[in-house]
Amino acid sequence: MILYSSKFTKVNYLELQYLMHFYWSDYAGFMDEEGVYHEFVNFLNKRIYKRANQIFVDWRKLEGLISQDTADWFIKYILPKIASHKVYRMAFLLNDKSIMQLPPNIKVNNAQVQAKIFTDAQDLMQWLMDGAERKNPGEDDHDHHHDHGHCHVD
Repeated sequence: MILYSSKFTKVNYLELQYLMHFYWSDYAGFMDEEGVYHEFVNFLNKRIYKRANQIFVDWRKLEGLISQDTADWFIKYILPKIASHKVYRMAFLLNDKSIMQLPPNIKVNNAQVQAKIFTDAQDLMQWLMDGAERKNPGEDDHDHHHDHGHCHVD
């Protein structure tokens, strides 16, 4: 399901795989770095909470705008807000791995998240899904937490 959509970006949530996928349109190439920040903040302002265990950020169409500072900002300010539920892996798809550097593990909300950069989407998906938790299609259609007998829908 599409969680967020604009002229520049879409955020898709693959519910059965608990995967949140950020990808950019051809128009994104006309933005500046501030526009990239603006799009992420717009998404966060939607206050969308889904139980994403894996996060896939496709930055191939933005490589001219992605700097190490942008990656660091995303990890410091955006990732903790979208990683509200036990994210254990995050992958970035780029055409050129030298654009940014990532540590193999990133501390997010007192947890360690495995992080990796890929240039091949198939390799990326295989790594993300390796050992990933999958939702049973017969389960309830909403993400929830039970607290003292009450159901809290995210």
